[in-house]
Amino acid sequence: MTDPIPDPSSAHDAPTLRVPTATHPLPRPPGAATPAAPAATPQASAPGGTLAGEASLPAAAAGAPRASPAASGPVRQVGRYQVQERIGRGGMATVFKAHDPSIGRDVAIKFLHASLCEGDDYRARFLQEARAAGGLSHPNIVTVHDVGEIEGRPYMAMELLSGISLAEELEATRTIAVRDAVVMGIQLARALDYAHARGIVHRDIKPANIMRLTGSRTIKVTDFGIAHIEQAGEDSLRTRAGDVLGTPQYMSPEQTRGERLDGRSDLFSAGIVLYQMVVGQRPFRGDSLIAVATKIASEPATPIDKGRTDIPASLRRVIDRCLAKNPAQRFQSGGELAEALVKVLAEIDEEARERERPRILPLRVKWAAMMAAIVALVMGVTATLITQRQVAALTAQAIDYGASAARFMAAQNATMVLGEEWEAVEVIVEKIMKTGDFERITVADANGIVRAASDAALLGKPYQSPRGEALGERDKVRVERFEAGGQSVLGFDAPVTFQDQVAGRVAIGIREAPLTAVARLSITLMIVLALVTVLAVAVAMYFVANWFARPIKLVGDSMAELAKGRFDHRIHEQRGDEFGQLYAAFDAMADALQSRESALGRDGATTPGPTRAATLPGTLPGGLPSTLPGAPPAAAPGSGSRSSGPQRL
Repeated sequence: MTDPIPDPSSAHDAPTLRVPTATHPLPRPPGAATPAAPAATPQASAPGGTLAGEASLPAAAAGAPRASPAASGPVRQVGRYQVQERIGRGGMATVFKAHDPSIGRDVAIKFLHASLCEGDDYRARFLQEARAAGGLSHPNIVTVHDVGEIEGRPYMAMELLSGISLAEELEATRTIAVRDAVVMGIQLARALDYAHARGIVHRDIKPANIMRLTGSRTIKVTDFGIAHIEQAGEDSLRTRAGDVLGTPQYMSPEQTRGERLDGRSDLFSAGIVLYQMVVGQRPFRGDSLIAVATKIASEPATPIDKGRTDIPASLRRVIDRCLAKNPAQRFQSGGELAEALVKVLAEIDEEARERERPRILPLRVKWAAMMAAIVALVMGVTATLITQRQVAALTAQAIDYGASAARFMAAQNATMVLGEEWEAVEVIVEKIMKTGDFERITVADANGIVRAASDAALLGKPYQSPRGEALGERDKVRVERFEAGGQSVLGFDAPVTFQDQVAGRVAIGIREAPLTAVARLSITLMIVLALVTVLAVAVAMYFVANWFARPIKLVGDSMAELAKGRFDHRIHEQRGDEFGQLYAAFDAMADALQSRESALGRDGATTPGPTRAATLPGTLPGGLPSTLPGAPPAAAPGSGSRSSGPQRL
C-alpha cells in the first residue's frame, strides 16, 4: 500500500499502483450527518471531540465518541475495537491505532476504503489475501491478529510496532551502514523465503513496507495488501495475471510487463532495496514512471562502484544477481539469497576482526628473527676480522715476493751494471717483462741515469721514483704503493751494490689487481657462508619456535573454553618439561573453578556461550543477532514511541 511519506530517493516517486485507484468517503448510515474532512495532522484529535480521519471509519455502534481510561483523547467504538487515532492514510486504506479490550492489546487496524468495497469481487479478493497474510507467522513479518468485516468494511488488525520504516530512515540518513544493511537483508530474504514457501508473493517490497524496530536492527515486512497467492484454486478470487500492482520504482521487469509473477520478482525488489540502502539511491532512475519502468525492463543497473567504492565485492555480486533481468539468473529462493548474504556478513565480520585484532609478531617469527640477527652479527664481525687478516697476509706475501724479486734482480745484474754492459741489461729486462709478472722494470746507474727500462721513453733521463704511499722497507728495499694507468701498483726499489758500494738501482712494479681479486673472492665466500648460516639458523629456529608455540596455543584455547563457562574442560597431557607443569597447573585451576561452581549450586559443565546465545530471545533464525552489540533493546509495543510500521499504507 502507498506510504504517506515520500520516497527518500525522489520527491516525485509515484505511490503504489492499484486497480481501482479512486477513493471516496464511506457512506454513512441513513440519517447520519456527513462527517468533516480529516484533520491535517493524523495524530491529533479533531475539534469537538471527534477523531481525525473519522470519515474513514465505519459507523459506530454507539454513534458517538466517548472517553476511555486507556486513551488520552476521544475514543470511538468500532466493532470490538476502541479506535484512538488515525496514524496513516493511503490510496487503498486508512490505518488507526486501536485497543482491543478483549485481550487488552493495542493494535493497528486497517480499513479498506469504501470505494474499494463496492465491488464484491475486489473485497473478497482483499479478504482472501489478507487472511493468507494473516496465516504467516515469522519473526520478520508483521503479525496479523484479525481479519474480517465491520458493517461491510474489510479490515485487518495487526501488531502495533515501535519504530520507523526504512523509507523514513533513508530519508534522514540517505544510506545505512553496510553491515546493518546486510543483516537486515538477511532478515528480509528469510521473511520472503517463508512467505514464498507458503505461496505468498508480496509484490510490493520497498523501504516504506519494511519496518525497523526502535533500537535494533530487527525488521518487519509489512503490507501484504496486494500479495499474490500461488496456491489459490483456479476458480477462487485472486489477483489476476495482467494486473499491474506495486510501486513502479521497485518492480521487477516481469512485473512492469504485467506477467505472471513468482517469488523471484520479490527478490528483484529486495535487490533494489539493498542497493538503495548501501548506495543512497535506486539503481534505476528516470524523469517519469514510464522511463523508470523502461530502464528496469531493458537497461542494466548503474554499477554500485560508481556510487560507492567501499562496498565489498561479494555484496556487489549478490546485489547484481538479484537485479538480473532474467528470473532464471537470479537467486531462485529467498533461502539462497539469505545464505549468500550470511557469507557476506561473515566476510565483513572477519575483516573487522582482522582490523581490530592486535598486531602481534608471532613467537616463531620473533625467535627466528632474533637468532638470525645474532648469528648475522657474529658472522659479520667474524668474517670482517678474518677477511682483514687474510688481506693483510696476502699483502705481506706480495710485498715479500716483490722485495725478494727486486733484490734478486739487483744481485744478478750487479756485474753487468758495474761493467756498464747496458745492452745485456736491456735484453734481460725485455725477457723478464715478457712473463707478464711485472708492471715495470727500471735500471739506473750510480749517477741515477736510467740505462735500461721497460718504458723506452725513460732511457737517458734521471730516474724519478713514482710518488705514492710509502709502505716501509724490507732488507734495504724501499716499498711503496702508487697508481699507474688506473691500477694500484706495488713498487720496489733495491740498490745494486758491489763490495758494499752502490753501483746503481733496480726498480720494479707489481700489479696489485691479482691480490685484490683474491681478497674479493675471499670476502664473497665469507658473505655466502654467513648468509647460508643465518638462513639455516633462522629456518631451524622458526620450526623450533613453532614447536614451542603449540603448547602455548593449547593453553590459550583451553583458557578460552573456561571463559565460555566450560569448567569441565581439561588438557590432560603429560610432558616431562615446563609445559607439562603448566598443563598440570591449568588442570588444577579448572578443578578448583568447577568445585566452586558446584558448591554454588551451578553446573560446572555449562553449555558453551555460542550455543546458549542461539536460544536467547532477540536472535534471528539461524543464530543471527537481532541487535547491535551494546545497542539498547527494542521498545515494547505501546511503550510510548509512535508506531509507523504495518499502519503504513
